[in-house]
Amino acid sequence: MSENTNVSRRNFVKGGLATAVAAAAVGIGLVGCSSETKAPAPQDSTGSWDAEADVVVVGFGCAGGGAAVSAAEAGASVLVLESMAIPGGTTRVSGGALWVPANPMMKKEGIADSIEEGRQYILKGNDGQVDEELIDAYLENGPSVVEFLINKLGVEFKFGYPDYHPEWAGGKRLGRSISPAYDGKGSGEALMAALYDYSLAKGVKFALNTHAKKLIKDESGKVIGVFAHQEGKEIRVKANKGVILATGGFEWDKSLLKTFQRGPVEASVAFNPGSGGGVYGCGDGLRMAMDAGADLRNMNESWGLMVYLLPGWEEEVANYRQNAKDYKKSTWKTIIGDWFLWRGKPGTIVVNKEGKRFLNEACDYDTSAYPFYERDTFGETRWRNLPAFVIADSVQWSKYGIAGAKGDNVPAHITQADTLAELAQKLGIDAKGLEATVTEFNKHASQTPPTDPHFHRGESYFDRFASGDYAMAQADPENPACTLAPLTKGPYYGIQIHSANCGTCGGARINSKAQVIDVYGNVIPGLYAAGNAAGLGGPGITYHGPGNPIAGGVIFGYLAGLDAAQKA
Repeated sequence: MSENTNVSRRNFVKGGLATAVAAAAVGIGLVGCSSETKAPAPQDSTGSWDAEADVVVVGFGCAGGGAAVSAAEAGASVLVLESMAIPGGTTRVSGGALWVPANPMMKKEGIADSIEEGRQYILKGNDGQVDEELIDAYLENGPSVVEFLINKLGVEFKFGYPDYHPEWAGGKRLGRSISPAYDGKGSGEALMAALYDYSLAKGVKFALNTHAKKLIKDESGKVIGVFAHQEGKEIRVKANKGVILATGGFEWDKSLLKTFQRGPVEASVAFNPGSGGGVYGCGDGLRMAMDAGADLRNMNESWGLMVYLLPGWEEEVANYRQNAKDYKKSTWKTIIGDWFLWRGKPGTIVVNKEGKRFLNEACDYDTSAYPFYERDTFGETRWRNLPAFVIADSVQWSKYGIAGAKGDNVPAHITQADTLAELAQKLGIDAKGLEATVTEFNKHASQTPPTDPHFHRGESYFDRFASGDYAMAQADPENPACTLAPLTKGPYYGIQIHSANCGTCGGARINSKAQVIDVYGNVIPGLYAAGNAAGLGGPGITYHGPGNPIAGGVIFGYLAGLDAAQKA
């Protein structure tokens, strides 16, 4: 195996990432997200090893980072196998927040919260899908992991968004979502730079551009290593105490999405879809776990999102798969997520082909994807709410716009018409249905205060805080007018919006120590999983608040590293 290829601390935290690539090993561009990728030949547990460590971590996003620092802190030697030229995973280009009930920042600022309130809130959104031991592990370990990040790594946090459902029992308007800062950086870059720096300080070794492909077991069934590709060579890496899968989800593997997701997923905003040896989102960790006999959980769920797919988006993704070598490109130009940006602004609605509304347009982005997966019960039994369209009047368009365009800037992918009937005809929407929907919506949105008796838009504090007009919400935070206003003035504007995600969140079934469980309910010795490679979800099917996926990744990665390090 080649010499360790750590990226220097200075280069990692620089704004431009190209400089860091020079310090990394040469990528070999092994695979994309093809379901036709051949499995490596079976590897026996005898013979020579190319590298060895107590704990081998596969992937270095939030989960791999949590695993590496805890295992190293506990005294284990740690080797990270990272398929990209730059460590950091999808977390590095994310918001980087952590969602942790009863976290130490809340205690410091005197914001009341408790583990029991967090549990009450999480259980509301679980529907029994995820074992409650995982919920307990998340809640009981979350505060101490945040303390570790603050006291050991030097991460600073500030409060961010409210819970996505603050009106639920146990929900909170402030405190659980905390955003990181470190060494002049913010967001996901700050969190991953802190995890990387501490890993280096504790002696963690990194093999970049190294693509793990298959787990190696001994005769007893214990996982003792990893078969990987590096610089055009096949290598064998020994793990004396455990292997931790932290490879992310399968959001860019069309075959896995079609097999496991509850309905169509047309795209993702998650990075990286696979290129230059990097395969984030391609499900390789999932396949490795399945090959080792892992049971699966939460496979029908993802971190949902509605997106605008602009002309050329498929070509942009294809080009990115082939040519991206690092994270210089951290924003899609043609895949635009509508997080809380346009669909919930006053003067906007979302309708289906029949011209009917089908959701609270101001809800959080994960919840916004649920209604896409509803079928008709007659005729062709098609997806009732696909395709879907965002509709706005000229007042909204001039002030807020849609998909990054507004006012006099009306690009070709935005449809414009003087009347609703004309707009419907151009978009392929039932004109009478759209006109009837707008008439009904306007009747209630014109009231003082405005109301939405059908979908309760603006009733939740989150709707008003995040999706509505921010200045209006700050001036009168209880008034739904910041998100509700009638559509009354032409011309009108529209664009199709698509079902998508910002990552899948199902994978190998784990227990409270992040040990992987097989199909018979037994622990697979030596194997762990965390982050979107694990069947954890929120825990459960709900995205509880901003930073939920990253907190789950760090917490269970931390638990995996700690348990593996303590093995004999």
